[in-house]
Amino acid sequence: MSFSLPVRVAAPRTLCLDPIFSLLYEDNEASLTHFLKNQAPLPIKGIINNPTVMDYLLSREAGPKVEYKNLRPALAALRPFLSRSANGKTLLAFYRKLLQLQGRWVIAAAEMVTFDMYTKLYQALFIDRNDQRLLDHIVKVVPNAAQIIATKTTCTAEQFALMVQDEKERLAKDTRAAAEKLFDYKVTNEFFQQHGKLLASIEICEKQFKAARARLNRRRQEAMDRRAAGLVTAYERNIATLPRQMGMAGMTPSTAEMEQSVIEWAQKAGRMCFNTPDIPAATTNN
Repeated sequence: MSFSLPVRVAAPRTLCLDPIFSLLYEDNEASLTHFLKNQAPLPIKGIINNPTVMDYLLSREAGPKVEYKNLRPALAALRPFLSRSANGKTLLAFYRKLLQLQGRWVIAAAEMVTFDMYTKLYQALFIDRNDQRLLDHIVKVVPNAAQIIATKTTCTAEQFALMVQDEKERLAKDTRAAAEKLFDYKVTNEFFQQHGKLLASIEICEKQFKAARARLNRRRQEAMDRRAAGLVTAYERNIATLPRQMGMAGMTPSTAEMEQSVIEWAQKAGRMCFNTPDIPAATTNN
């Protein structure tokens, strides 16, 4: 029995498949150029400001998961409410310490993974020189990368391992210590108690905000109703005074008393201005 389909050859191991390389260097000309020119890890400031890298690091955080993206704005919104009581201040201090521990761990973890990727990249490009897929990718992204890599003189693998050993051990130790402190803080009974208090505070604030919005909407509606009533009153007042305008008698509908008043005024004005006999009232309507 024979197979008609060819056997698929497994892809060789390459640094391009490393998730950290994909986050930091893949198709990133600036990062690869920095590595080739400086032979140094990427600056930590750019790492912690990269949301994709931060999401990857937070996914590896030990202990109960915390929605930091929701926690920070929630604490900022609750600060005026929580600052008015002693328990509220305690709650703010508790979560402030949590964010500090989390920040220290994130920075330590970012430094460790960045330095670890730097050592792997240096080893593959300048010492082993056996990762053709990685080399092809860098040459495609960075101009003159092939010349820089080919002319780079370096030490042996053993010498390079001795050079980076102390730094790798220090970073691993700092990251482990920060992770242990953060984990121990997140698994305490106080953490779950304070979490319950935070949820209760959010619920109370939401009720207060809802009541405040209802009062605001009610006052706004009352103001709109008063304005509408004022407009109606002004319109009615203007309509009532319209027939009183000079020269408008008989052209707009008015009451009999109003018409008689206008006729009498016209007769009086005519006697004062003209020396003519009175015009009969019956003929003035024509």
